[in-house]
Amino acid sequence: MNTASGDPDLPFADFVVANLPEVARAVMAEVVRSVPDYEQLPHEIVEQDLVHRAEDNLRLFLRLLTEGRAPRAGDLDDMIDVAVRRAREGIPLDAVLSVYHRGALAAWNFLSATAQSEGRREELLAAVPRLLEYLGAVIPGVAGSYLRERQDLHWEQREAKRTLAQALLQGKPVELLAERFGIPLGGQHVLALRTADAAATADGVRPAMRVIHGEIDALSPQALTLLDRAGGWVLVPSNESPARLEAAVSRIAAAAGVRVIAGMATAAAASEVPARAEEAGEIARLALGLGRPTGVYRMSDLALQYQFARPGPASAWLLGLLAPLAEHPHLMDALRAFLAHDQNRVAAAESLVVHRNTLNYRLNRIAALTGYDPGRSEHTPLFAAALTAFDLRAADL
Repeated sequence: MNTASGDPDLPFADFVVANLPEVARAVMAEVVRSVPDYEQLPHEIVEQDLVHRAEDNLRLFLRLLTEGRAPRAGDLDDMIDVAVRRAREGIPLDAVLSVYHRGALAAWNFLSATAQSEGRREELLAAVPRLLEYLGAVIPGVAGSYLRERQDLHWEQREAKRTLAQALLQGKPVELLAERFGIPLGGQHVLALRTADAAATADGVRPAMRVIHGEIDALSPQALTLLDRAGGWVLVPSNESPARLEAAVSRIAAAAGVRVIAGMATAAAASEVPARAEEAGEIARLALGLGRPTGVYRMSDLALQYQFARPGPASAWLLGLLAPLAEHPHLMDALRAFLAHDQNRVAAAESLVVHRNTLNYRLNRIAALTGYDPGRSEHTPLFAAALTAFDLRAADL
Protein backbone atom coordinates (compact mmCIF):
# COMPACT_ATOMS: atom_id res chain seq x y z
CA MET A 1 0.00 0.00 0.00
CA ASN A 2 1.40 3.45 -0.86
CA THR A 3 2.13 5.90 1.92
CA ALA A 4 -0.43 8.45 0.74
CA SER A 5 -3.28 6.01 1.28
CA GLY A 6 -3.16 6.45 5.03
CA ASP A 7 -2.31 10.18 5.06
CA PRO A 8 -4.49 11.79 7.76
CA ASP A 9 -4.44 15.11 5.88
CA LEU A 10 -6.29 13.69 2.85
CA PRO A 11 -10.01 14.51 2.57
CA PHE A 12 -12.12 11.48 3.44
CA ALA A 13 -13.23 10.77 -0.15
CA ASP A 14 -9.62 10.99 -1.39
CA PHE A 15 -8.54 8.68 1.43
CA VAL A 16 -11.03 6.04 0.23
CA VAL A 17 -10.10 6.52 -3.45
CA ALA A 18 -6.41 6.13 -2.61
CA ASN A 19 -7.21 2.72 -1.15
CA LEU A 20 -9.81 1.77 -3.76
CA PRO A 21 -7.99 -1.10 -5.55
CA GLU A 22 -7.07 -2.78 -2.26
CA VAL A 23 -10.58 -2.29 -0.85
CA ALA A 24 -12.17 -3.77 -3.98
CA ARG A 25 -9.94 -6.84 -3.78
CA ALA A 26 -10.75 -7.26 -0.08
CA VAL A 27 -14.44 -7.09 -0.97
CA MET A 28 -14.00 -9.66 -3.71
CA ALA A 29 -12.10 -12.03 -1.41
CA GLU A 30 -14.77 -11.79 1.30
CA VAL A 31 -17.61 -12.39 -1.18
CA VAL A 32 -15.93 -15.48 -2.66
CA ARG A 33 -15.14 -16.77 0.83
CA SER A 34 -18.57 -16.27 2.38
CA VAL A 35 -21.01 -16.68 -0.55
CA PRO A 36 -20.57 -20.19 -2.04
CA ASP A 37 -22.65 -19.44 -5.16
CA TYR A 38 -20.13 -16.80 -6.22
CA GLU A 39 -17.23 -19.16 -5.65
CA GLN A 40 -18.70 -21.28 -8.46
CA LEU A 41 -18.53 -18.42 -10.99
CA PRO A 42 -15.86 -18.58 -13.73
CA HIS A 43 -12.47 -17.31 -12.60
CA GLU A 44 -12.45 -14.40 -15.05
CA ILE A 45 -15.75 -13.11 -13.62
CA VAL A 46 -14.36 -13.23 -10.11
CA GLU A 47 -11.07 -11.59 -11.04
CA GLN A 48 -12.46 -8.87 -13.28
CA ASP A 49 -16.21 -8.36 -12.92
CA LEU A 50 -16.52 -8.59 -9.12
CA VAL A 51 -13.55 -6.30 -8.48
CA HIS A 52 -14.77 -3.81 -11.09
CA ARG A 53 -18.29 -3.82 -9.59
CA ALA A 54 -16.90 -3.33 -6.08
CA GLU A 55 -14.98 -0.25 -7.28
CA ASP A 56 -18.08 1.12 -9.02
CA ASN A 57 -20.12 0.69 -5.83
CA LEU A 58 -17.53 2.49 -3.74
CA ARG A 59 -17.26 5.37 -6.22
CA LEU A 60 -21.03 5.76 -6.32
CA PHE A 61 -21.22 5.74 -2.53
CA LEU A 62 -18.47 8.38 -2.29
CA ARG A 63 -20.21 10.59 -4.87
CA LEU A 64 -23.50 10.41 -2.97
CA LEU A 65 -21.68 11.04 0.30
CA THR A 66 -20.03 14.14 -1.15
CA GLU A 67 -23.32 15.37 -2.62
CA GLY A 68 -25.14 14.62 0.63
CA ARG A 69 -28.03 12.74 -0.94
CA ALA A 70 -29.59 9.28 -1.23
CA PRO A 71 -29.41 7.24 -4.47
CA ARG A 72 -31.91 8.01 -7.20
CA ALA A 73 -33.25 5.49 -9.72
CA GLY A 74 -30.74 6.43 -12.42
CA ASP A 75 -27.83 5.91 -10.02
CA LEU A 76 -28.64 2.21 -9.75
CA ASP A 77 -28.74 1.33 -13.45
CA ASP A 78 -25.41 -0.51 -13.45
CA MET A 79 -26.32 -2.52 -10.35
CA ILE A 80 -29.70 -3.37 -11.89
CA ASP A 81 -27.91 -4.72 -14.96
CA VAL A 82 -25.72 -6.90 -12.74
CA ALA A 83 -28.74 -8.22 -10.86
CA VAL A 84 -30.40 -9.18 -14.15
CA ARG A 85 -27.25 -11.03 -15.25
CA ARG A 86 -27.04 -12.88 -11.95
CA ALA A 87 -30.70 -13.89 -12.30
CA ARG A 88 -29.96 -15.30 -15.74
CA GLU A 89 -26.92 -17.13 -14.36
CA GLY A 90 -29.17 -18.79 -11.77
CA ILE A 91 -27.50 -17.24 -8.70
CA PRO A 92 -30.09 -17.30 -5.86
CA LEU A 93 -31.50 -13.97 -4.70
CA ASP A 94 -30.29 -14.40 -1.13
CA ALA A 95 -26.74 -14.82 -2.44
CA VAL A 96 -27.02 -11.74 -4.67
CA LEU A 97 -28.26 -9.58 -1.79
CA SER A 98 -25.78 -10.92 0.74
CA VAL A 99 -22.96 -9.65 -1.49
CA TYR A 100 -23.87 -6.05 -0.63
CA HIS A 101 -23.80 -6.70 3.11
CA ARG A 102 -20.62 -8.76 2.97
CA GLY A 103 -18.98 -6.25 0.66
CA ALA A 104 -19.87 -3.29 2.86
CA LEU A 105 -18.50 -5.11 5.90
CA ALA A 106 -15.26 -6.03 4.13
CA ALA A 107 -14.76 -2.45 2.91
CA TRP A 108 -15.46 -1.06 6.38
CA ASN A 109 -13.02 -3.48 8.05
CA PHE A 110 -10.27 -2.69 5.54
CA LEU A 111 -10.64 1.08 5.84
CA SER A 112 -10.88 0.91 9.64
CA ALA A 113 -7.61 -0.98 9.76
CA THR A 114 -6.04 1.55 7.37
CA ALA A 115 -7.17 4.67 9.23
CA GLN A 116 -4.13 6.07 11.10
CA SER A 117 -5.69 8.86 13.13
CA GLU A 118 -8.55 9.39 15.50
CA GLY A 119 -10.01 11.99 13.15
CA ARG A 120 -10.04 9.51 10.27
CA ARG A 121 -11.80 6.91 12.41
CA GLU A 122 -14.40 9.50 13.42
CA GLU A 123 -14.99 10.24 9.73
CA LEU A 124 -15.58 6.55 9.13
CA LEU A 125 -18.10 6.40 11.96
CA ALA A 126 -19.85 9.52 10.67
CA ALA A 127 -20.28 7.78 7.27
CA VAL A 128 -22.18 4.82 8.77
CA PRO A 129 -25.70 6.42 8.56
CA ARG A 130 -25.01 7.28 4.91
CA LEU A 131 -23.86 3.71 4.28
CA LEU A 132 -27.04 2.30 5.80
CA GLU A 133 -29.10 4.76 3.76
CA TYR A 134 -27.21 3.64 0.66
CA LEU A 135 -27.81 -0.06 1.33
CA GLY A 136 -31.44 0.67 2.15
CA ALA A 137 -31.95 2.06 -1.35
CA VAL A 138 -29.70 -0.31 -3.32
CA ILE A 139 -30.89 -3.64 -1.95
CA PRO A 140 -34.65 -3.18 -2.63
CA GLY A 141 -33.85 -1.89 -6.11
CA VAL A 142 -31.61 -4.84 -6.91
CA ALA A 143 -34.09 -7.33 -5.42
CA GLY A 144 -36.99 -5.94 -7.43
CA SER A 145 -35.08 -6.08 -10.70
CA TYR A 146 -33.83 -9.58 -9.96
CA LEU A 147 -37.33 -10.86 -9.20
CA ARG A 148 -38.83 -9.27 -12.30
CA GLU A 149 -36.17 -10.87 -14.46
CA ARG A 150 -36.62 -14.28 -12.83
CA GLN A 151 -40.38 -14.00 -13.26
CA ASP A 152 -39.92 -13.25 -16.96
CA LEU A 153 -37.45 -16.10 -17.36
CA HIS A 154 -39.68 -18.49 -15.45
CA TRP A 155 -42.71 -17.51 -17.50
CA GLU A 156 -40.80 -18.01 -20.76
CA GLN A 157 -39.50 -21.41 -19.65
CA ARG A 158 -42.92 -22.54 -18.47
CA GLU A 159 -44.59 -21.43 -21.69
CA ALA A 160 -41.93 -23.26 -23.70
CA LYS A 161 -42.54 -26.43 -21.72
CA ARG A 162 -46.29 -26.00 -22.02
CA THR A 163 -46.02 -25.63 -25.80
CA LEU A 164 -43.83 -28.74 -26.06
CA ALA A 165 -46.14 -30.76 -23.78
CA GLN A 166 -49.15 -29.80 -25.90
CA ALA A 167 -47.37 -30.85 -29.10
CA LEU A 168 -46.36 -34.20 -27.59
CA LEU A 169 -49.87 -34.93 -26.33
CA GLN A 170 -51.34 -34.09 -29.72
CA GLY A 171 -48.85 -36.28 -31.56
CA LYS A 172 -47.32 -33.41 -33.50
CA PRO A 173 -43.65 -33.32 -34.60
CA VAL A 174 -41.63 -32.04 -31.68
CA GLU A 175 -37.96 -32.48 -32.54
CA LEU A 176 -37.37 -28.95 -33.83
CA LEU A 177 -39.45 -27.46 -31.01
CA ALA A 178 -37.49 -29.38 -28.36
CA GLU A 179 -34.19 -28.35 -29.95
CA ARG A 180 -35.27 -24.72 -30.07
CA PHE A 181 -36.08 -24.68 -26.35
CA GLY A 182 -33.11 -26.84 -25.39
CA ILE A 183 -35.30 -29.54 -23.84
CA PRO A 184 -34.06 -33.13 -24.31
CA LEU A 185 -36.56 -35.75 -25.45
CA GLY A 186 -36.74 -39.41 -24.50
CA GLY A 187 -38.97 -41.83 -22.64
CA GLN A 188 -41.68 -40.14 -20.58
CA HIS A 189 -43.86 -41.00 -17.62
CA VAL A 190 -47.20 -39.54 -18.66
CA LEU A 191 -49.26 -38.45 -15.64
CA ALA A 192 -52.90 -37.43 -15.83
CA LEU A 193 -53.43 -35.29 -12.72
CA ARG A 194 -56.95 -34.94 -11.38
CA THR A 195 -57.77 -32.94 -8.25
CA ALA A 196 -60.92 -34.06 -6.49
CA ASP A 197 -63.18 -31.28 -5.22
CA ALA A 198 -61.57 -28.89 -7.73
CA ALA A 199 -64.98 -27.60 -8.80
CA ALA A 200 -66.16 -27.02 -5.25
CA THR A 201 -64.47 -23.66 -4.85
CA ALA A 202 -62.32 -21.59 -7.13
CA ASP A 203 -60.44 -20.23 -4.12
CA GLY A 204 -59.36 -23.74 -3.23
CA VAL A 205 -57.97 -24.38 -6.70
CA ARG A 206 -55.62 -21.46 -7.09
CA PRO A 207 -53.25 -22.49 -4.31
CA ALA A 208 -53.39 -26.05 -5.61
CA MET A 209 -52.13 -24.85 -8.99
CA ARG A 210 -49.22 -23.02 -7.38
CA VAL A 211 -48.37 -26.08 -5.33
CA ILE A 212 -48.53 -28.38 -8.36
CA HIS A 213 -46.21 -26.16 -10.37
CA GLY A 214 -43.79 -25.87 -7.47
CA GLU A 215 -43.65 -29.60 -6.80
CA ILE A 216 -43.27 -30.53 -10.47
CA ASP A 217 -40.51 -27.96 -10.97
CA ALA A 218 -38.70 -29.37 -7.93
CA LEU A 219 -39.23 -32.94 -9.12
CA SER A 220 -37.44 -32.50 -12.43
CA PRO A 221 -36.22 -29.45 -14.36
CA GLN A 222 -37.06 -31.40 -17.54
CA ALA A 223 -40.71 -32.02 -16.58
CA LEU A 224 -43.32 -30.67 -18.97
CA THR A 225 -46.75 -29.53 -17.80
CA LEU A 226 -50.09 -28.66 -19.34
CA LEU A 227 -52.31 -27.80 -16.38
CA ASP A 228 -55.70 -26.24 -15.76
CA ARG A 229 -58.00 -25.81 -12.77
CA ALA A 230 -59.00 -29.48 -12.64
CA GLY A 231 -55.49 -30.88 -13.01
CA GLY A 232 -53.97 -31.63 -16.38
CA TRP A 233 -50.93 -33.40 -17.75
CA VAL A 234 -47.38 -33.85 -16.54
CA LEU A 235 -44.61 -35.46 -18.61
CA VAL A 236 -41.59 -36.55 -16.58
CA PRO A 237 -38.46 -38.30 -17.92
CA SER A 238 -38.93 -42.05 -17.57
CA ASN A 239 -35.72 -42.42 -15.57
CA GLU A 240 -37.43 -40.56 -12.71
CA SER A 241 -38.19 -42.76 -9.71
CA PRO A 242 -41.89 -43.70 -9.32
CA ALA A 243 -41.39 -43.31 -5.57
CA ARG A 244 -40.52 -39.63 -6.08
CA LEU A 245 -43.63 -39.18 -8.20
CA GLU A 246 -45.72 -40.71 -5.41
CA ALA A 247 -44.12 -38.41 -2.85
CA ALA A 248 -44.69 -35.32 -5.00
CA VAL A 249 -48.38 -36.15 -5.50
CA SER A 250 -48.79 -36.71 -1.74
CA ARG A 251 -47.21 -33.32 -0.98
CA ILE A 252 -49.44 -31.60 -3.53
CA ALA A 253 -52.54 -33.11 -1.92
CA ALA A 254 -51.41 -32.25 1.61
CA ALA A 255 -50.49 -28.66 0.78
CA ALA A 256 -53.58 -27.96 -1.34
CA GLY A 257 -56.04 -29.73 0.95
CA VAL A 258 -57.60 -31.77 -1.84
CA ARG A 259 -57.48 -35.39 -2.97
CA VAL A 260 -55.09 -35.71 -5.89
CA ILE A 261 -55.15 -38.65 -8.26
CA ALA A 262 -52.50 -39.32 -10.90
CA GLY A 263 -53.02 -41.91 -13.59
CA MET A 264 -49.65 -42.96 -15.02
CA ALA A 265 -48.48 -44.72 -18.16
CA THR A 266 -44.98 -44.78 -19.63
CA ALA A 267 -44.12 -43.86 -23.22
CA ALA A 268 -40.86 -45.30 -24.52
CA ALA A 269 -40.68 -42.63 -27.22
CA ALA A 270 -42.32 -39.32 -28.13
CA SER A 271 -44.56 -41.02 -30.70
CA GLU A 272 -46.19 -43.10 -27.92
CA VAL A 273 -47.19 -40.13 -25.75
CA PRO A 274 -50.74 -39.63 -27.12
CA ALA A 275 -51.70 -43.29 -26.60
CA ARG A 276 -50.16 -43.42 -23.15
CA ALA A 277 -51.92 -40.15 -22.25
CA GLU A 278 -55.27 -41.68 -23.17
CA GLU A 279 -54.48 -44.68 -20.97
CA ALA A 280 -53.30 -42.52 -18.06
CA GLY A 281 -56.41 -40.33 -18.33
CA GLU A 282 -58.73 -43.33 -18.17
CA ILE A 283 -56.87 -44.74 -15.16
CA ALA A 284 -57.15 -41.37 -13.36
CA ARG A 285 -60.87 -41.16 -14.18
CA LEU A 286 -61.46 -44.62 -12.76
CA ALA A 287 -59.43 -44.03 -9.59
CA LEU A 288 -61.15 -40.70 -8.98
CA GLY A 289 -64.65 -42.04 -9.63
CA LEU A 290 -64.12 -45.08 -7.42
CA GLY A 291 -63.05 -42.88 -4.51
CA ARG A 292 -59.48 -44.12 -4.38
CA PRO A 293 -57.20 -42.14 -2.04
CA THR A 294 -54.48 -39.75 -3.14
CA GLY A 295 -51.76 -41.52 -5.10
CA VAL A 296 -50.29 -42.53 -8.43
CA TYR A 297 -52.18 -45.34 -10.17
CA ARG A 298 -50.95 -47.56 -12.99
CA MET A 299 -52.64 -50.13 -15.20
CA SER A 300 -51.56 -52.87 -12.81
CA ASP A 301 -53.58 -51.19 -10.04
CA LEU A 302 -56.83 -50.94 -12.01
CA ALA A 303 -56.53 -53.40 -14.90
CA LEU A 304 -59.81 -55.17 -14.11
CA GLN A 305 -61.70 -51.92 -13.63
CA TYR A 306 -60.12 -50.54 -16.81
CA GLN A 307 -61.41 -53.50 -18.80
CA PHE A 308 -64.90 -53.56 -17.32
CA ALA A 309 -65.33 -49.81 -17.83
CA ARG A 310 -65.59 -50.52 -21.53
CA PRO A 311 -68.95 -51.63 -22.91
CA GLY A 312 -68.97 -55.19 -24.17
CA PRO A 313 -70.58 -58.62 -23.81
CA ALA A 314 -68.46 -59.55 -20.78
CA SER A 315 -69.50 -56.48 -18.79
CA ALA A 316 -73.14 -56.94 -19.82
CA TRP A 317 -73.11 -60.59 -18.72
CA LEU A 318 -71.54 -59.77 -15.36
CA LEU A 319 -74.11 -57.06 -14.68
CA GLY A 320 -76.81 -59.56 -15.61
CA LEU A 321 -75.41 -61.99 -13.05
CA LEU A 322 -76.23 -59.55 -10.25
CA ALA A 323 -79.54 -58.38 -11.70
CA PRO A 324 -81.63 -60.85 -9.61
CA LEU A 325 -80.13 -59.31 -6.44
CA ALA A 326 -81.14 -55.74 -7.29
CA GLU A 327 -84.23 -55.89 -5.07
CA HIS A 328 -82.37 -57.59 -2.20
CA PRO A 329 -79.74 -55.20 -0.76
CA HIS A 330 -79.14 -57.50 2.22
CA LEU A 331 -78.01 -60.22 -0.20
CA MET A 332 -75.66 -57.77 -1.95
CA ASP A 333 -74.21 -56.85 1.45
CA ALA A 334 -73.72 -60.52 2.28
CA LEU A 335 -71.93 -61.12 -1.04
CA ARG A 336 -69.63 -58.14 -0.52
CA ALA A 337 -68.73 -59.19 3.02
CA PHE A 338 -68.10 -62.78 1.95
CA LEU A 339 -65.71 -61.71 -0.82
CA ALA A 340 -64.06 -58.96 1.25
CA HIS A 341 -63.11 -61.52 3.90
CA ASP A 342 -61.69 -64.04 1.41
CA GLN A 343 -64.66 -66.40 1.75
CA ASN A 344 -64.20 -66.61 5.54
CA ARG A 345 -67.79 -67.09 6.66
CA VAL A 346 -67.15 -66.42 10.36
CA ALA A 347 -65.38 -63.11 9.70
CA ALA A 348 -67.99 -62.08 7.13
CA ALA A 349 -70.87 -62.84 9.52
CA GLU A 350 -69.20 -60.86 12.31
CA SER A 351 -68.71 -57.85 10.01
CA LEU A 352 -72.44 -57.96 9.20
CA VAL A 353 -73.33 -58.53 12.87
CA VAL A 354 -75.36 -61.63 11.99
CA HIS A 355 -75.14 -65.30 12.91
CA ARG A 356 -73.10 -67.54 10.64
CA ASN A 357 -76.22 -69.54 9.78
CA THR A 358 -77.88 -66.31 8.63
CA LEU A 359 -74.95 -65.61 6.32
CA ASN A 360 -75.10 -69.20 4.99
CA TYR A 361 -78.81 -68.77 4.29
CA ARG A 362 -78.20 -65.56 2.36
CA LEU A 363 -75.40 -67.10 0.30
CA ASN A 364 -77.68 -70.01 -0.56
CA ARG A 365 -80.37 -67.53 -1.63
CA ILE A 366 -77.83 -65.82 -3.92
CA ALA A 367 -77.03 -69.18 -5.50
CA ALA A 368 -80.72 -69.94 -5.98
CA LEU A 369 -81.51 -66.56 -7.55
CA THR A 370 -78.47 -66.33 -9.85
CA GLY A 371 -77.71 -69.97 -10.59
CA TYR A 372 -74.12 -69.47 -9.44
CA ASP A 373 -72.79 -70.33 -5.99
CA PRO A 374 -70.45 -67.74 -4.38
CA GLY A 375 -68.94 -70.53 -2.29
CA ARG A 376 -67.70 -72.53 -5.28
CA SER A 377 -64.11 -71.73 -6.28
CA GLU A 378 -64.95 -71.48 -9.99
CA HIS A 379 -67.86 -69.09 -9.32
CA THR A 380 -66.21 -66.80 -6.75
CA PRO A 381 -64.11 -64.82 -9.32
CA LEU A 382 -67.25 -64.25 -11.40
CA PHE A 383 -69.02 -62.59 -8.50
CA ALA A 384 -65.91 -60.47 -7.70
CA ALA A 385 -65.76 -59.29 -11.29
CA ALA A 386 -69.51 -58.68 -11.33
CA LEU A 387 -69.26 -56.44 -8.27
CA THR A 388 -66.47 -54.47 -9.95
CA ALA A 389 -68.63 -53.95 -13.05
CA PHE A 390 -71.58 -53.03 -10.83
CA ASP A 391 -69.57 -50.44 -8.90
CA LEU A 392 -68.23 -48.91 -12.11
CA ARG A 393 -71.73 -48.51 -13.48
CA ALA A 394 -72.96 -47.08 -10.18
CA ALA A 395 -70.16 -44.51 -10.32
CA ASP A 396 -71.10 -43.81 -13.96
CA LEU A 397 -67.63 -44.86 -15.13
